Amino acid sequence: MLDWLREALKCFQDRSNLGRRGERIAAKYLEARGLRIIGRNVRHGSTEIDLVATEDSTVVFVEVKSRTHCPGSEVTGLERLDSKKRRALRRACLLYRKRYCQEVESYRLDAVTVEFVKKGTRRTPREIRWYPAILDLDA
Repeated sequence: MLDWLREALKCFQDRSNLGRRGERIAAKYLEARGLRIIGRNVRHGSTEIDLVATEDSTVVFVEVKSRTHCPGSEVTGLERLDSKKRRALRRACLLYRKRYCQEVESYRLDAVTVEFVKKGTRRTPREIRWYPAILDLDA
């Protein structure tokens, strides 16, 4: 039974590490495209905003989804952004705006998916996709 628990903890740590790696990769990807990262892993209540960035006069909140590639699968990771998660993200973004943001022209919520491929015991990035404005925050 102890071996099962160790394996379960290892699996959880691997997923957590994969998520953090995905966030670092997404931040570099967005910075290379002109965004300036101003916050990482910002918590409001039980919800975390993975990245907060600026693009010109727009504050951009970014949800990052990391996953390991499964051949033949069309899953992107965005499927996990259900209505409950979107509501929680909207609340967290609004709280962030009230506490930290000065006057800016607009706000938006983007998503970045980072897909890894498993090579032996390592996972390397296979594909990065950026989905701007998945949720309108100005309304």
